[in-house]
Amino acid sequence: MEATEVSTARGNRGWAGIVFAVLYVVGLVIVAGSAPDHADDKPFKDDPTKLSRLWRAYYNDSGHRTTIIIAVFIIVAAAVFFVVFGNDLRERLEASGARTTGILAFAGAIMFAAVTSIGALAVGWIPGSKTFGDVPIPTGELNYLSSQLGYGVMLLPGGAAAALTLIAGGFGGARSRALPAWLGWAGVVIGVILFFIAGLFIPLVLLVLWVLIVSIMMLRRPAAAA
Repeated sequence: MEATEVSTARGNRGWAGIVFAVLYVVGLVIVAGSAPDHADDKPFKDDPTKLSRLWRAYYNDSGHRTTIIIAVFIIVAAAVFFVVFGNDLRERLEASGARTTGILAFAGAIMFAAVTSIGALAVGWIPGSKTFGDVPIPTGELNYLSSQLGYGVMLLPGGAAAALTLIAGGFGGARSRALPAWLGWAGVVIGVILFFIAGLFIPLVLLVLWVLIVSIMMLRRPAAAA
């Protein structure tokens, strides 16, 4: 009776991972496309002064600033839902007896949310300062370097934190059978890839897919107390 009650109570766990996947993809797509036209052209990339002026003109457009600010809010919301997903995964692992790996997976989720939010704020702080504080747009290289800093924080520390969640959650899930073995070991492999080459963006697609599959599995197969 007790195990049945626990299983029923956890039957709706998994929705947070699906929400995270949707918001994270939407936010990253918007941010990745929020760059001035011709910013990657050689004449601008080879001339910091021209590139700074291009980005300054871009930030001076209220429509561009609004788009970036919306993307920042979406990414921060996605980070919050990733923490909820990490907690759901932790509870599932603990219910199967994998308490240590569950705690590590949840810790990775918290770190991922923190650094992802910081990176998103770095991308949006110049347009946000102008929109909400009416602060003048800078005139130097800071205009384009701030977004690069934000991307770096989201990809490198963010990728390492997500790797901890995937490796710990995948390993604990496979060993305790809280997750199907193939899904658990896939998480371990994707986590290792994320740790080393998250800066290439492509591994983030694998992160989103893994979270989606785990979330759907948790919705379809509620956990029961070990």
